Amino acid sequence: MYDIHSHILPGVDDGAKTMDDSVRMARVAADNGTKTVVATPHRKDVTEGFSVGYVHELVSKFKTQLAAEKVDLKIVLGMENHLDLDLPDALENGTALRLNGSRYVLVELPFFEYPNYVEDVLFKIQLMELTPVLAHPERIEAIQKDLELLAAFVRRGMLSQVTAGSIVGHFGGKVKRLTRAMLKRGLVHVIAADAHFAQGPRSPTLTPGYAAAVEIVDEEQASEMVLATPEAIISNEPLEIEPPTEGGSRWRWWWFGRS
Repeated sequence: MYDIHSHILPGVDDGAKTMDDSVRMARVAADNGTKTVVATPHRKDVTEGFSVGYVHELVSKFKTQLAAEKVDLKIVLGMENHLDLDLPDALENGTALRLNGSRYVLVELPFFEYPNYVEDVLFKIQLMELTPVLAHPERIEAIQKDLELLAAFVRRGMLSQVTAGSIVGHFGGKVKRLTRAMLKRGLVHVIAADAHFAQGPRSPTLTPGYAAAVEIVDEEQASEMVLATPEAIISNEPLEIEPPTEGGSRWRWWWFGRS
């Protein structure tokens, strides 16, 4: 399996704190069948506290440590890029990173607001011949209120990455139901761990999320979400994505009345 969203680098953001934590996370991922993990520290944390050069050096040290401890896991670098007005320029000047240097960019929409510049910034990124991969849209309030917003983004050529834990209910019943509705409508392209710790609901294990997805879509589609599609992203290969199916009535936040 291939995981394109992980906070596995030590001491950079709210994920792993020490190199030992990172190695433990890597071992769990490898034992769970993951071949490659994209380390995706938050852009805001890298920009404010470190530098892109620093995280490149950190990845090199991490790889050396994994080799020394015989952990069979490939690590490449990306970034979880919060969406703001500066993001296109940051991608241009290299302070915002693509996934393994590919045409694909992991973009996190604002959690609790929907600024009027969101669509414009995403369009500018696409004009740069880059493809936004929307991080955990199932946990973004604007999409929780109106799933058609995500459907519109997908129709415009963007990709959607859900967190494995969302499918199994680690973020509550509301998010679980929405994620499963997204799967049924063809609004999910990648399942990733968004790992922060070695154990618990934010661990780097994709298997439970994959198994839950198999129950909703079929095995072939679920496999593509952890194998072919994320591998293509990491390898900078083009992807042809099926348009989402049409929904019924719009999902509204009040619909999720019970957890």
